[in-house]
Amino acid sequence: MSLVSSQALQMEMPSVQRERPVVLHVDDDIGSLLMAEGALEEAGFDVLHAADGKEAIDMYRSHEPDLVIMDAVMPVMDGFDAIKGIRKLPGGLHVPILMITGLEDLDSITRAYDEGVTDFLTKPVNFYILPYRVQYLLRSKLTADALRVSQSKLDNAQRIARLGNWEWCLGNQSMSSSREFGRVMGLLEGQVVDNWDEFLDRIVDGDRQSVRVMAEHAVDEKQPFNIEFCVPDLHGESTRRIRLEAEPYCNESGECTHMMGTIQDITERTNAQKQIHDLAYFDLVTGLPNRAQLNEQLRYTLKLAKRNQGKFALLFLDLDHFKQVNDTLGHDAGDALLKQVSGRLVGVVRGGDMVSTTSENIDFDEIESPHTVARLGGDEFVVLLSQINRAEDAARVAERIAKSISTPYDIGEQRVSVTTTIGISVFPADGVTTEVLMKNADIAMYHAKESGRNGYQFYSRQIHEQALARFSMESELKNAIENEQLTLVYQPKVNLDDGSVSGVEALIRWDHEIYGTVNPTEFIPLAEETGLILPLGRWVLCEATRQMQAWIDGGLEPIIIAVNCSSVQFMRSDMITDINTAIAYSGLDPHLLEIELTESLLFKDIELGIRSLRDMKALGIQVAIDDFGTGFSSLTYLKRLPVDKLKIDRSFVKDLGVDAGDVAIVSAIITLSHNLNLTVVAEGVETRQQYDILHGFDCNEAQGFLISHPMQADEMQQWLIRATNRVERKVS
Repeated sequence: MSLVSSQALQMEMPSVQRERPVVLHVDDDIGSLLMAEGALEEAGFDVLHAADGKEAIDMYRSHEPDLVIMDAVMPVMDGFDAIKGIRKLPGGLHVPILMITGLEDLDSITRAYDEGVTDFLTKPVNFYILPYRVQYLLRSKLTADALRVSQSKLDNAQRIARLGNWEWCLGNQSMSSSREFGRVMGLLEGQVVDNWDEFLDRIVDGDRQSVRVMAEHAVDEKQPFNIEFCVPDLHGESTRRIRLEAEPYCNESGECTHMMGTIQDITERTNAQKQIHDLAYFDLVTGLPNRAQLNEQLRYTLKLAKRNQGKFALLFLDLDHFKQVNDTLGHDAGDALLKQVSGRLVGVVRGGDMVSTTSENIDFDEIESPHTVARLGGDEFVVLLSQINRAEDAARVAERIAKSISTPYDIGEQRVSVTTTIGISVFPADGVTTEVLMKNADIAMYHAKESGRNGYQFYSRQIHEQALARFSMESELKNAIENEQLTLVYQPKVNLDDGSVSGVEALIRWDHEIYGTVNPTEFIPLAEETGLILPLGRWVLCEATRQMQAWIDGGLEPIIIAVNCSSVQFMRSDMITDINTAIAYSGLDPHLLEIELTESLLFKDIELGIRSLRDMKALGIQVAIDDFGTGFSSLTYLKRLPVDKLKIDRSFVKDLGVDAGDVAIVSAIITLSHNLNLTVVAEGVETRQQYDILHGFDCNEAQGFLISHPMQADEMQQWLIRATNRVERKVS
């Protein structure tokens, strides 16, 4: 070994491990020094003191401590310059340095990281937690030291080791090679590779074609090449990473006759690089992303959200009374608990579907969720929800996290229960920089702790109150559905030719004892988001068909009852079963039931929409397209849709007689529909002028306030009786 390489290896070797690790604490506050000294010495550390940065450098040079706790602001020399000085000392490059700061200046934080700080603690310092933070940093240092030593040894060995060499004769495709070639390729003793195809066959399937193509290209172009690939190990249980380098050999006429080269096993180097990367970006205890990786992901998410004008949320978590677990059961039990908590957190957010789980055996390498779960240290975690529609989405995840975390844990033979307190900040309402969002989520978490722990709190009081109000309405809506506290009202449709009633549309209403009349535009989207639309839609179908059959049994002429179908209901519910159930429950003739579907819903997946409509039509019901004219692909696919009616959207009816464009659109829709043998219904008819224009265009039916407002069932029954009598008198 050369002198240079020996010295390089010696510099990478860690110092001899002491019986009690030595911590250098640098602070000009004697109170902080004494408080920290007591906690650290009780935890098994020897503590050295320095009152300023200059003294800290001298103390480090004399004693070479295992870790440095550095205050930021001090006389003589501040913590930033002291860190710079320590990093230049022998052995000081990799020593963990924990900075204690009360500074809120982001430039100072950036400067500290540039000078080489390992991690931060903010004032006031929790001196009970400090030893644990020191312990985890020292554990990371030992592992990193070992990996650096391994890397140094490997680098030196590569400079002096013989490499496996080989030669490929292009004339007969034969190969000759050295003994080291066989060892690198995982051959048995005495086994050889005789030809190029046999060599390629030993490469794993995913890499074989790349090596073949690159080698053939190098031969054709008479150029050197290098490539990395994998081969199975001797037992075939795993693979090893191999690097191949080759150069062409040409005869006097310039023809390439041979390729000669080397191969080298770089598995250890690749693994070491991965381990060092993992140390830099993953938490040792839980395997979760650490602060560094979280910061990178957060910066990326912020950039994306600004570009797309999106929203995302940060959930800052702290385990309640975690210290009691460490003090009672020991640090190994505490680590085991942190691992299980990590598994549950990943389970809640994995896949982006926010489905809660209590799985504790998560393979973090297989996580495909767009969200990030990170551990900052101690019992602090952060969940980054990279895309949300509204703040309530973050609150819903927080509730599921709290529920999952609160389920008891089995730690050895002990059953342990902990809870979590969560602070939430939302971009852009609570900040437009990563630092501000993290700080505000942390502040929100402390507010939540002051409110009693085991809960969550938004940084913004307004957002928090909105989320609570929305959850309250969700609970009230669920209760109203379960107890059948909602009602249906009915709005009639008339035939434009003779004014006779052609049908009624069932519309849902919610009269709440506290909120009063809740607009459907408020509770229907809520029902769709929470899945409550499924039981609600089934109830509407049953109640509307039952009411129509009751009117018929009471002597009214049979007419069509129309029921709206939500997009969520159409996609997630079994509509065929729901319709059959409603018909069986009410006894209504299926031909008297009309299902209204929005145009945009059908064109999300036109082929699926056509198949679903055919299945529905096979039941004998009628199908109408609601809000027609608001989509963009309607005319292209309209002739393929198995529907009976089109309902012209009210936005086109509103300005009939005023806007020539709307007149042209309505006329075109009616003409097209009639050519396709479809009935046309105009919604939102409020004036006689609109009615007359539609009648002149041969529109079939009209619905709107000009005919009648929606009415309760009893009032609707009386209206239908009067309308029938008027038509009979007119005919007679």
